[in-house]
Amino acid sequence: MYFLWLIMLICLSFGQTRVSSHTGEEVQSSLTLSELPSEVEKLKREVEDLKQSCHSARVAFSAVLRPPSQDNDGYGHHGPFNADTNLVHNHVLTNVGDAYNTASGAFTAPVNGVYSFTITTYSWVAEANIGVALYKNSEQVALIWEYQDKGDNEDIASIGVILQLVKGDTVTVVLPSGFKVTSNAYKNICTFNGFLIFKV
Repeated sequence: MYFLWLIMLICLSFGQTRVSSHTGEEVQSSLTLSELPSEVEKLKREVEDLKQSCHSARVAFSAVLRPPSQDNDGYGHHGPFNADTNLVHNHVLTNVGDAYNTASGAFTAPVNGVYSFTITTYSWVAEANIGVALYKNSEQVALIWEYQDKGDNEDIASIGVILQLVKGDTVTVVLPSGFKVTSNAYKNICTFNGFLIFKV
């Protein structure tokens, strides 16, 4: 169907005067009848390239943090640890393109592009540093942080960033040294999400 449409389009424009969209000047089509088959083949290749590009650029994930141990309501804490520690969001809701690794907690960019990431974190602790950091490779690019005092023991926060990545770059959520966060075995309150906006 596409093939016939392309041939009709080329035939209709053959030898006609058209206005350039860039300059506004009239230009003559220089396509001859003998060049028609090669032009059709060129257009078919471009259509196939566009199809491949669309299919190969589907990247999106959403993952949830689950506690290592839990109370009767399903809540459990992560940390504090003596060193910065990757948080592995091991309950996957979506992983189109399989770029998120549930074993390491790392997203690895499958193509060069501009990506969007969001993290949401929750805590239910007193007198502790709470929050998480987002890392691109070994560089911290965002931090959610608060010192939780005695009077306010429950907090939730989110942050979003846009990152330009090259193929193979990794993005992780890290619990900084000495920090604590809380997750739930049944509720999706701590999440790590990302998707490709466009390729570059």
